Amino acid sequence: MSLTHLIALAVNLLIWLIIIEAIVANIIHFGGRISTHHPLVRLLRSIVDPVLNPVRRLLPPYKTGGWDLSPLIVILLLNFVLRFLNFY
Repeated sequence: MSLTHLIALAVNLLIWLIIIEAIVANIIHFGGRISTHHPLVRLLRSIVDPVLNPVRRLLPPYKTGGWDLSPLIVILLLNFVLRFLNFY
């Protein structure tokens, strides 16, 4: 397995973790039974938040009408990275 395949695999895994974190965050926000102190939620956020926080600083939710667009923006950027890796 080449290095580009390993990077693509890691990027795909990160995309899926971001999607899962966004779903969990919405469940928590709308009163679901998932606790923010659950070990899996904390692990997920410890992986995903370092990637999302720079985008959140540039485009905080209070500037976008309360919407957190950072997962969408990061997923689009990661898809661009995947397309770049497929060409080279």
